[in-house]
Amino acid sequence: MKSRSTLIIILLTIVNVVHAEPIVLFDSGKTVPTYRYKQILQGISIPDFGKMWATDKAVEIDESNDSKDPANWLPVTTTKLSPGLIKPRKVRFDQLVSPVCIIGSDERSLSWIKKYRSVLLKNNVLCWLVSAKNLDEVQQVVTALSGVSMSPVNGDAIAKFFSIKHYPVLITQRFIEQ
Repeated sequence: MKSRSTLIIILLTIVNVVHAEPIVLFDSGKTVPTYRYKQILQGISIPDFGKMWATDKAVEIDESNDSKDPANWLPVTTTKLSPGLIKPRKVRFDQLVSPVCIIGSDERSLSWIKKYRSVLLKNNVLCWLVSAKNLDEVQQVVTALSGVSMSPVNGDAIAKFFSIKHYPVLITQRFIEQ
């Protein structure tokens, strides 16, 4: 009887894990659907950007005017953030459930990514891309990240919310640091 109860408890635990809801990393109130960026988040190579995964099946799209195609939202730019050094500081961002990093496609960001890639991977960090002029630059960042999740974001909103002026930077619930 005791082993049967134990088995039931284990099965209920597994069922709860399987049916768990997605984890929200951060919600600024200006959240957009991730299907726009699914190719980057999954590390799909640049030539595959001509396909869109709005459903589970790839569908060919007209690249000339589709706002969901990454080629159409490039360049990713920011007027409030630039590559540079920051002073590490303590913060309190309780709504930030998982660490994020702010990066660009510049040499400083690419070097920083290469230096800390294993830490980013180990801590399941989501990298927010705030600067890239073209698909080649995005590909360089995706290659450098090699398995670390990335999503393009509005750098100006990020700069304001986190009170930062420079990137690359790692942001956790308690620290902003390079």
